[in-house]
Amino acid sequence: MGRIEDALRKAKVSRGAEIERPAKVPARTQRGYVPEVENVPLQLDTSDIPADHIVHADKEWLKEQRVIAASQHDERVGHYRQLRTLLLKTMRDNQWSTLAITSAHKGAGKSLTAANLAISLARDVNTTVLLVDLDLNTPTVHEKLKLEPKKGLVDFLEGKAELEEIVFAPGIKGLLVLAGRSAGKEASELLASPKLQQLIQDLCHQDEATITIFDLPPLLKNDDAILFAPYADATLIVVEDGVTTGDQLQQTMRLLEKANVIGTVLNKAKD
Repeated sequence: MGRIEDALRKAKVSRGAEIERPAKVPARTQRGYVPEVENVPLQLDTSDIPADHIVHADKEWLKEQRVIAASQHDERVGHYRQLRTLLLKTMRDNQWSTLAITSAHKGAGKSLTAANLAISLARDVNTTVLLVDLDLNTPTVHEKLKLEPKKGLVDFLEGKAELEEIVFAPGIKGLLVLAGRSAGKEASELLASPKLQQLIQDLCHQDEATITIFDLPPLLKNDDAILFAPYADATLIVVEDGVTTGDQLQQTMRLLEKANVIGTVLNKAKD
């Protein structure tokens, strides 16, 4: 059992859910399957996460950042619960375990949607979640969850950090986060690297109760999301109400023709 799988299973055990020994998900034949590469499998264990990477959720900060899925009282949480229910059914029916989230343009709220959806999924007692910040040029997930990474996924992909150095437990049961750091111009090359492909390979073979969410860059900004999205089992597109145009959405769908787009999420909708 890989240490990534072990860590996520321990996150579930910590809230009292029963865990059975998972069967390996069979190799996928759909577009989300990533062939094995010859790297040593990546591993992670919660006991290896540095103490300062295990934090308590700051409810006031989350509220300021509009990360509302952890709230017990915000009426808007119901929308994420509905999305969670639909998404869980679709992914479990198809034995999918990885989900990419992107948008046509910056400012649509894709990172906020990814964080809220990850928390909502993690609150399901039968689900554990790993949220991966793959917006390598402008990562923001750590800011929304008030994490302070000294190293990020870029450092791991460049061989300058171990996996446990970029993993955080953000104080929300059932959720772990792979933090990001700005990559600069070489982001596309890193997204196509064998080391990232090996990471995806490992994540694809988690048990079916584990879901990995990848927060990708905006699609029309560069080619990063186009390169990565086909690796994921499924892709959601965040649409900003009143801002994302029909032409932008059509162009996004064309660019993602090799990815498994399963729907759109309308964000910032006016009441």
